[in-house]
Parts: sequence; C-alpha cells; structure tokens
Amino acid sequence: MLFSIETIERIYNEEELNFEVDKKNDVIRFTMDVEVASQMRFFCRIVNEKTIMFKTILPFNIPEKHRQKISEYITRVNFEMLLGNFEMDFSDGEFSYKISLPFEEDHGIADDVILRLTYIGFNMMDIYAMGVFAIIHGGKNPIEAFEECDRDF
Repeated sequence: MLFSIETIERIYNEEELNFEVDKKNDVIRFTMDVEVASQMRFFCRIVNEKTIMFKTILPFNIPEKHRQKISEYITRVNFEMLLGNFEMDFSDGEFSYKISLPFEEDHGIADDVILRLTYIGFNMMDIYAMGVFAIIHGGKNPIEAFEECDRDF
C-alpha cells in the first residue's frame, strides 16, 4: 500500500480531529485552540512522493514594524531547535512552525509519528509564541524574549 493523504486522513479520523481535505493538492487543514491563541491554523501536505510537511501557523500576521525584531528572535530560537523551525514571511508577516520529513512511499510513517509531528507545532507555538507577544505587546527586545521563553521551557 502506498503512503497517501488518505492514510493521514484515516489517522486524523481516528484521533477525532475536525479537518478538511484537499485531495487535489494532497493537503489536510484544521484549526485548534491552544494556550497562547485560539484558532491556530495547521496543515499537513504531502509535498512529493518522498516528503511530507507539517505547518502550524499563528492566527494573525506579525505587524511590519516588529518583523525585524521577530526575525532576530526566531533566529535565536531556531539555533536551539532539534526538530523543525520557525519561519516568518517578511512580505506579509505570516509566522509559522514547520517540520518536513522524508519517508519511503511504500512504507510511509508510523501512525504515532504522524500524530506527534502534527501536535509538536502546537506545542512549540505554546512555548515560543510567548516571546513573539513579549516583543509585540511587552516591548521586550529579542534577547529578553528568548531568555524568558528558554528559561520557562
């Protein structure tokens, strides 16, 4: 059996997630309320026959005047990451956490790994989006924001 979006759909159905499927583009999307924000966006996409991507997106864009500081902050955070990374689109301020993973088409990825990779982005947002908020709303600089999140983690 080939690994496909239907496999992930089955896993998410078993997890009782409320999601939508775009089979044409091999994408599954849903939102989830987490500690730091409601309606955190998520999508899982089979990029090609050997790569899958999981992306968790903050439900609002970073204001332009804060993007440089947020960029420095996520560079500090990403240096510590073992899996995945934070990204920010400078053109519109979209802030996300992404994991890309290779797999063998005929073997796929274990169900429990799919679930862990699905939820890890939400967990990382709960930990590190606080630093984003500290910069935007609390006037912290990137070093202070990083040290606060890293200390709490």
